[in-house]
Amino acid sequence: MPTDESFMHRCLQLAALGLGAVQPNPMVGAVIVHEGIIIGEGYHHAYGEAHAEVNAIASVQDPSLLPHSTLYVSLEPCSHYGKTPPCADAIIAHGIPKVVVGTQDYHSKVNGAGIRKLQEAGVEVVMPVSEEACVELNRRFFTYHREHRPYVILKWAQTADGFMDIDRSEEHPSNYWITNPALRVITHQWRSEEDAILVGWRTMYNDHPQLTTRLFPGKDPQRFVMQRGEDIISDLPYTPLPSDIPTALSILYEHKIQSVIVEGGRQTLERFIAEDAWDEARILIGDCRFEKGLKAPVLPQQPCRVETIDHNQIVYVRRHL
Repeated sequence: MPTDESFMHRCLQLAALGLGAVQPNPMVGAVIVHEGIIIGEGYHHAYGEAHAEVNAIASVQDPSLLPHSTLYVSLEPCSHYGKTPPCADAIIAHGIPKVVVGTQDYHSKVNGAGIRKLQEAGVEVVMPVSEEACVELNRRFFTYHREHRPYVILKWAQTADGFMDIDRSEEHPSNYWITNPALRVITHQWRSEEDAILVGWRTMYNDHPQLTTRLFPGKDPQRFVMQRGEDIISDLPYTPLPSDIPTALSILYEHKIQSVIVEGGRQTLERFIAEDAWDEARILIGDCRFEKGLKAPVLPQQPCRVETIDHNQIVYVRRHL
């Protein structure tokens, strides 16, 4: 027998399809259930387009079933006009008598108002359901609105013996890639999923990274570089940010950047770690060895997940679980 949790799990599966396309909106999925059977599904495809609830309602082949159905949605329906009309109004207009909500939307324009509107119209509202999973999916959105800063992802590659760069005082080898081609594609996919990418000035001058998604069919993140101390570097290929991390994060927040990948180099990464200014880390470990060079940062936290792909590893670490 299907449960509220199983239907909410399907909402989350649908919602995740919007990753990288809906910002600054949250990822949301919705299903409509009649007598234990899903009769409609929808998710928020892209910013400015219809929301999950509206898409789910539109997918129902027999609208006469809506007044006898339950709508499941991973996030509280909106109650205000933005790029689209309020979803709460659409639910009420179609006579859906019961709505099961994963978690409240803490955006200042919603924050319980959608739930109240539904209840005032006589709609039964059940919440929260699978709240931890619903918050986890939209951790970027919630961090941005609760803490007034972007969600920060640290990312670097290191060798099996713990080095992230060669010894640059010696002649460069012809090839010093650390990870395999599969992991390089994955990192470009990650870039497509986040709003921005950040490197330090030394990495920019040493490596001249493109910081694009050229190996994956997705949007390029906005590109930023941390300044060197208080120096103002002119003619930068990327948007400069001050060296002070709290100020830099505040500027990104003001630019409506919900998430940023920090790709280094080591000094930049270690400064974010030392100031506790990060949320998760993704460490790619190749099967090669440099034996000497620039040591990779070390995190005190234990990994929460490890993936192995063609003899390489991806280690995932969360600052707070």
